[in-house]
Amino acid sequence: MAVDPLLGVGLVVALAGFRLRSVVFDALGVDLDGLWSHASKWLVPGTLLVVAAAQGLVPADLGWTVGSPLRFLGRVAAGTVVLVGASVLTAPLFERLGDENEALEAGMAELADTSPAGKVFVGVTAGTTEEVAFNGYALERLAVLTGNPPLAGAVTATAFVLGHWGEQWGLSAVLRIAQPALLVTGLYLYWRSLPVLIAVHAINDVLGLFLAPDTDGTDGTGEAAAATATQ
Repeated sequence: MAVDPLLGVGLVVALAGFRLRSVVFDALGVDLDGLWSHASKWLVPGTLLVVAAAQGLVPADLGWTVGSPLRFLGRVAAGTVVLVGASVLTAPLFERLGDENEALEAGMAELADTSPAGKVFVGVTAGTTEEVAFNGYALERLAVLTGNPPLAGAVTATAFVLGHWGEQWGLSAVLRIAQPALLVTGLYLYWRSLPVLIAVHAINDVLGLFLAPDTDGTDGTGEAAAATATQ
């Protein structure tokens, strides 16, 4: 079977684009600070949309299905409850295993050290760009390629988790991020609705940013923030 070179490009961008973006910027000597760093994440889904258009894909091929407004809102509410509730319930287990959330709290505090509008921008950016890349493009294309959506989800969830390891998050934080990442992938496989998962992911991240401690760690809400962090 002939391999579509555009599919190869799209999968590389979807699964490794966020890390490659940092590598390219470093090589070019481009130093984007603050919200500009997060704004640059939109380059990944922007590139994927160009690739998808060149492949002749339509929005539904990328998971863009909504259904009725009531169903959409119900799924967003249910997904948010599942994601946040599961993270809160498993937090004591991670603490008992020796994970005190320090790495994740530090990372969330750094991300949250901005205005309320900035927090919303960071959360919505993470939810939108990451869902378009990992679920909307990569999972859907791999599902067609392999005929096995769960296998495709396992690949994309693994790539998402490993993509957080190194620059900002350590191994401890990445292990915590893996739990909601698997849930998000499972919810997407169940509903196959990209708009729903974008909304759930964004709400989850915005909540985490607003609950994150200040950089001096004085507000005492780090555990709640760590429980909701996925980006």
